[in-house]
Amino acid sequence: MLKIGLVGCGAIASLITKALMSDRLNKAEVLAFYDGNLEKAEKLAMETGADFCKSLDELVSKDLDLIVECASVTAVEDTVIKSLNNDKDVIIMSVGAFADKDLFVKLYKLAEKLGKKIYIPSGAIAGIDAVKSGSLGKISEVSLTTTKPVHGLKSALEEQGLNTDEIKEPKIVFEGTVFDAISKFPQNINVSVVLSLASRYPAKVKIIADPNATSNRHEILVKGSIGTIKTCVENNPCRDNPKTSALAAYSVIRLIKDLSEPVRIGT
Repeated sequence: MLKIGLVGCGAIASLITKALMSDRLNKAEVLAFYDGNLEKAEKLAMETGADFCKSLDELVSKDLDLIVECASVTAVEDTVIKSLNNDKDVIIMSVGAFADKDLFVKLYKLAEKLGKKIYIPSGAIAGIDAVKSGSLGKISEVSLTTTKPVHGLKSALEEQGLNTDEIKEPKIVFEGTVFDAISKFPQNINVSVVLSLASRYPAKVKIIADPNATSNRHEILVKGSIGTIKTCVENNPCRDNPKTSALAAYSVIRLIKDLSEPVRIGT
């Protein structure tokens, strides 16, 4: 049985927890929760009978195999370092943190030194297996065009001084590098970092706010020596957190299932 601890107890953590309590994942279980908002962690712990931890240190000191981070980009460094140093592997959902190349290299080297694993799920996009394989050849172009409902981008746009009520038709609200994209949309565009890491090539990113959209649309184009990879996914937003897609949570659940089973399908 794979023993799991969760860091971050919001909407995504709730979806993951429900799946782990179902018959779909009968070889893994959540045993402990921690969140900077202690009330959230305590609530999930009471609902599941798992342990409620008052600090990250308390969580990683428990008898667990795997820590799942689903909190925020600011929580990633501390979560990974403490998990690895306490002999735990870790899954990172807030992969936008790895737009910081120095941080990625630092944590990569620590995991390598300690013989532990950092897992990055594919998230809300398709084709990552093909992109990873293609990266062994020569990649010449990587682009991501993401279209989201305006309300899913609302907080990030308002922080940039945009009045979302004035967006009456599809509007390009960002066009640039993956590094600038994750800086301006830290909760909305983690997929751009996943794509860049998988391809080993910095993605060009375009973000469109569409007042008529009901799904999160991600269009990927990768060109290289292997040919051309094109994918398009239209994801339903997470019901309790429209900033992200339900598929992002399911990609973590699938990864946990793969880690707990003897056979794994796909690259």
